Amino acid sequence: MRLLFIALLLSLPALAQEDPVVAQVGEEVISKSQFELRFGLFAKSALRQLGLPESEETLELLAQYRAPYLEALAEERALLQVARARGFWPFPDQVEARVEELKAAFPSEEALLFALQGAGVPDLATYRTLLGEALALEALEGHYRPKLAVSPAALKILWLLSPEYRHGALYCARHILLPTLEEAKAALARLEKGEAFAQVAREVSQDPGSKEAGGELGCEPEGTYIPAFEKALLLLKPGQVSAPVQTEYGFHLILLERVLPPGRYPLEEVAPELEEAIRGRAWEKLTKALIRPIPIRLFPERL
Repeated sequence: MRLLFIALLLSLPALAQEDPVVAQVGEEVISKSQFELRFGLFAKSALRQLGLPESEETLELLAQYRAPYLEALAEERALLQVARARGFWPFPDQVEARVEELKAAFPSEEALLFALQGAGVPDLATYRTLLGEALALEALEGHYRPKLAVSPAALKILWLLSPEYRHGALYCARHILLPTLEEAKAALARLEKGEAFAQVAREVSQDPGSKEAGGELGCEPEGTYIPAFEKALLLLKPGQVSAPVQTEYGFHLILLERVLPPGRYPLEEVAPELEEAIRGRAWEKLTKALIRPIPIRLFPERL
């Protein structure tokens, strides 16, 4: 027994080296294995959003984000401590109800486990833990974020200062899409006889995205459309209809209705997006304030 105890003591340093602590958040530690699980989920999600395959090369591209992600993960753990202390942690039956919903979407538990592992979650127990944490953060944010007021002055200042709400000339257009040149010429003949462009579009256009709206494409800046389409559009004067224009989708008849001069998108049109941006920044500041009392130590050299 004594020899077994000594052997266990001697093995502890080796075990600690295998799974070192990479961050200390209050009384909680984050081990390297915990970090790798979460970073793996982040990497899969990031590559999926970028449309890139998961490979040694693409994962190597994300290696530069390991240290910043450790900091973000530690702050998340601190925020989870705040959520638990303030009573925002979900009850077990709430988590289980969501798990049962997920199970119902799969023909078997084996299929569910296969899907979870494909997403980087090793088992159902880990999924329950991650789900509980996500619900806690969601409840915490849902409590505070709606209370973050957005003043009209702040809204207008952000609108004036943000370049993404400025635009060049906007080309307001409609189009009719047909599969053959003969059909496009027949539709053009109807337009030349005086039939309304919107009516002909509703009757014959093969573009499901604009057909019911009479071929309307809205008002968009240069650079929106594929080259052949845009070249023809830019040659038109307001009120003119193009000859049939061939693209990979078929043959288009394009009507340029009007051109709006460069300017800003109307404040009332972009206000919801601006409000969300301001609330997002305010929420970030509030989270920093909420976790400030919790000491955080990072050990990125152990990653």
